[in-house]
Amino acid sequence: MLRCRIVAACCFMVLTAHAAWAQNFPREDSPKPFQPERPTTREEVDVRQALHFYTLGLLCEKDDRLLEAIKSFEESARLNPKAASPLMAQVPILLALERPTDALALAKKALDIDPNHHDAWFAVARLHKTLGNFKEARESLEKGLAVRDLKESHPEVAQQMYLDLGHLLETDSDWKGAIKALTKAVQILDRPDMLLDHGNFSREAIIARSADTYERLGTLHRKTKKLDEAMAAYREAIKRSPESAGRLHFRLAQIALERNRQEEALVYLDQYLLQRPVGNEPYDLKIDLLKHLKRTNEIVPWLEQSVQIDPHNLTLKLTLAKQYGEAGKGEAAEKLYRTLADQSPSEDLYRDLFRLFKDQGKGSFRTLALLNDTLAKANDKAEPPGTRLAGQQAKAMIDALRDDGDLSKDLVRIAFWQVERDKDIRYETLHLLAVLADKHKKNEEAEKFYREALVRPNVNNEAILYGGLLRTLWKVKKYDEILRVCKEGRGKSQATNRILFYIDSAKAYSQLNRHPEAFAQVDLALKNAGDRDRFTVRHLKVRLHLRAEQYDKAEAECKDMFKEFTGPGDDLEVRYLLSNVYSAMKKSAQSEEQLQEILKVDPGNVTANNDLGYLWADQGKNLKDAEEMIRRALDLDKKQRTMASPDDNLDHAAYVDSLGWVLFRQGKVEEARRELERAVKLPEGDDAVLWDHLGDVYFRLNLMESAQTAWERSIRLYDEEGRRKKDDRYEEVRRKLQRTKQRVQGR
Repeated sequence: MLRCRIVAACCFMVLTAHAAWAQNFPREDSPKPFQPERPTTREEVDVRQALHFYTLGLLCEKDDRLLEAIKSFEESARLNPKAASPLMAQVPILLALERPTDALALAKKALDIDPNHHDAWFAVARLHKTLGNFKEARESLEKGLAVRDLKESHPEVAQQMYLDLGHLLETDSDWKGAIKALTKAVQILDRPDMLLDHGNFSREAIIARSADTYERLGTLHRKTKKLDEAMAAYREAIKRSPESAGRLHFRLAQIALERNRQEEALVYLDQYLLQRPVGNEPYDLKIDLLKHLKRTNEIVPWLEQSVQIDPHNLTLKLTLAKQYGEAGKGEAAEKLYRTLADQSPSEDLYRDLFRLFKDQGKGSFRTLALLNDTLAKANDKAEPPGTRLAGQQAKAMIDALRDDGDLSKDLVRIAFWQVERDKDIRYETLHLLAVLADKHKKNEEAEKFYREALVRPNVNNEAILYGGLLRTLWKVKKYDEILRVCKEGRGKSQATNRILFYIDSAKAYSQLNRHPEAFAQVDLALKNAGDRDRFTVRHLKVRLHLRAEQYDKAEAECKDMFKEFTGPGDDLEVRYLLSNVYSAMKKSAQSEEQLQEILKVDPGNVTANNDLGYLWADQGKNLKDAEEMIRRALDLDKKQRTMASPDDNLDHAAYVDSLGWVLFRQGKVEEARRELERAVKLPEGDDAVLWDHLGDVYFRLNLMESAQTAWERSIRLYDEEGRRKKDDRYEEVRRKLQRTKQRVQGR
């Protein structure tokens, strides 16, 4: 207690002394409130408020409240219209909201405020590129890169702009401009310390980008044939990215080869092959080099060693098998091919194996035997359900033969001779042979194979075989044979719709001008037709009436079809058929009316465009419109067929004929000649009407011998088609031919 009292007394004494000490010093005046020299302007208040909204927008954006951020930035831009930053802050948000056009407008507005705003130029360029405006993108990058001190103050932006500019110039095939831009970029990238001071980068990432840019420079130098610069650029890329050396060594090998330095190319190539590439190109290149350097004896040992190092590389093993064959080691080659076929059958494998067979003498005999045996295994029901190898092998064989014309033609030739002697050839093999023969326009062989296959057909493919045989007979116009096959098919077929035989019989009788029998077959077809076939048969009946010149019956049949068939496309089909009827009746106005009705519903109808254009051309009216319609038909037809089959890029002969005819009617005779000469060379172009038109063109050009040849060909085709002699066009061709002969003889 005593101690507490002593402490309290001491504290009191200290406080008393401090108060007395403070009284000895004078008191300072309190600070005065701030008074500005002049009143704050409205503009300054708005700028401060604009900064407040700009900061608020950044916070909202950070929290992913994008719409609130946009509103804040818009308010900031309204309050301070001289600032570019609130406008540019909206650009990434608008892009996130998928509004690139609005983003571009704001970036351009920012540039109006500050033409030296490098970020705005960069954004405008990227947006133009996104929108497909490549010219504007390039111009924006060039203007942005012209901003003073950009490379020093913002090198991280400058290098990316140079890279983007290089890409755009390269896309535009401006190799020199692209090289210049990429060189500027790489000069910045080669100063990583400077870039590290201007952004959150890693040294490794900067060096990797530099390596990629040098590689692009090497490729561009190759395109401009500056091979020394290309090699130097690739070497610089290797320095910066040793892990990409293997790939770049292949590029160096290619350049060395372009410079005719085979030994140097081989050194680079060996460096690349250490990477064990999957593709076949580098191995083929080394083989070519060794052959050129007359070191052929090294090829097989090197490939054998490569296979030991990379035993799972099937492409490499195929290359070895091929080189065994070229080195005269046929047994080793065949053994390796067969081993690979049991592991991973492929089209390339069997193509090379079949070529090996061909080079060994008996060639396609062995191909035929292997194909027949494999197809037998693939279709053997006794095979375990999980066994699919034979099916894969069969498919690979078929693909190899289908895509190699020389192999398939030779196989068809050998098989045509062999089929009489070897009764063990299966129907699957015969069917394939028929298809290959048909593809190569070997009609006699195709007919033989189809007939042999039909001796022992499979229920699943009987209809296909009958259809193929009939198509082949139609191509060679064997109408009597068609009738025999149809009669036989009606009697013995088990899985083929009888409608096929009735229809083909009717058409064959019509070609033989035996019209009563033709209509009898059509009536039988109608009697046996289901709902799906009735339209086809009725359609055929109209065409038969036309061929028999029974125009009134054809017209009545069409009008009756309108009542029976009411499907979405049926009306258009019947109208097109009726237009042909009216055309044959020489009722041009009614024919045109039907075609125009079709085009109202279906403006892209190819045949209606062509036929209406041709009708107008034949009458010498609306010739410009007619030409436009025919050209549209040609374009639409090619697009449709290319979509169905990319390799089918030939024009339709009838449409080219229409174009030639409308050009002739317009007096463009030389243009007409080019088109019609092209038309008769196309598939289906060997037609009586086409040759008649070409004769007219030659006659107009005073090429009498050519006109005579064309009309003689037209007459032969009319006769082969069985046209009646009283046909007006036929008689007109005969008169023109007679006049031309007289003029030629009178010279």
